[in-house]
Amino acid sequence: MNNSVYHTKLSSHEETRCQFNGGKADIKLGIDVHQDFYVVVMQQGGSNPKPPQRFAKEAFLYWAAKLKQRGAEVYAVYEACGFGFTLQRQLCALGINSYVVCPQKLDERNKRVKTDGLDAKALCLRLDRFVQGNKDALALVRVPTEEEERSRAIHRQREQLWSKRANNSKPRDAVFWLITVWSRCSNGGKSVHLPNWQCQSG
Repeated sequence: MNNSVYHTKLSSHEETRCQFNGGKADIKLGIDVHQDFYVVVMQQGGSNPKPPQRFAKEAFLYWAAKLKQRGAEVYAVYEACGFGFTLQRQLCALGINSYVVCPQKLDERNKRVKTDGLDAKALCLRLDRFVQGNKDALALVRVPTEEEERSRAIHRQREQLWSKRANNSKPRDAVFWLITVWSRCSNGGKSVHLPNWQCQSG
């Protein structure tokens, strides 16, 4: 992947507008999220998006904080995924306008080529249209509270564990296992003594 950064000038319209307002051009970040890293495409004002950059998680937050310190408005977007909404909260804590959108087909030209960089660029361009006033450019999802997110995670884990256990156990064993897991979840993870009839299997 080409991680080189090329500085492109603002379009004449955008540059004139920023000079007139005495401010700086908005910065938009399209983020393709992975478990251990992020691939990010940045667009400043009306310039062309810059080449994608790959960041470790902590390095990205440090870089994003530096962008915010320039004094410009910073916007960021990424697709909802199995890694939750922690990144959205971290960016908001830095003063960055952060959005999470529904997963969707990003290959608008139907080139049938999918890479992290292309996905991040497509998100960045949609974010640019959204910031410019086209509210249909992004299909936003509601960001849950931290408590709601924890509750959902516990529920999903129970369903997954129950499904896995049920597929590999006798019916009575599966019921006993479910009672045990539920009891531990309800008692802060502590073991719970069950009656003898529940502890028998076969």
